[in-house]
Amino acid sequence: MPNFRRYYVPGRMVFITVVTKNRYPYLDSVPALDLYWATLRRVQDLHPFRLLAYVILPNHFHWLMRSEDPQGNFSRILQSFKRNYTRNYKTERGIEGSLRLWQPRFWDHLIRNERDLASHIDYIHYNPVKHEYVAHPEDWAHSTYRHWMERGYYETGWGWDDPPEHLADMSLE
Repeated sequence: MPNFRRYYVPGRMVFITVVTKNRYPYLDSVPALDLYWATLRRVQDLHPFRLLAYVILPNHFHWLMRSEDPQGNFSRILQSFKRNYTRNYKTERGIEGSLRLWQPRFWDHLIRNERDLASHIDYIHYNPVKHEYVAHPEDWAHSTYRHWMERGYYETGWGWDDPPEHLADMSLE
């Protein structure tokens, strides 16, 4: 088994990717998304963190987050989210026995500077277009794109044509 090393830096923003097992679309319905948000709120109560940006797609999600843990341990947050979502999912559907909804582990990237931060915010918001769920980022309801656009971060038409050039080499899934 690979030996992954995670770096925890208190106060540092981290980009996270979590993928469902076999990329099955477990997050593709209103009940699944309601469960997602209920689970997220509970996990934030248990392990405080701040989401700066997010996108939820049917088979994966991305977060740009900062743990409020004094050690900056974001792994506890992800472990709690994945475990609690799975438990709640099984309960709501009357599933007994084991069920794996998520791929093992998750992918993380510590944000290094302002440019890196901006690139990852853009990556998150362009993701539904990249995966051809919508033609325009603002057409996807399950992201913070509209929030950022209303605050002037994006101009109308961002991401409508070709992918933004600085995202061409980013593959974070």
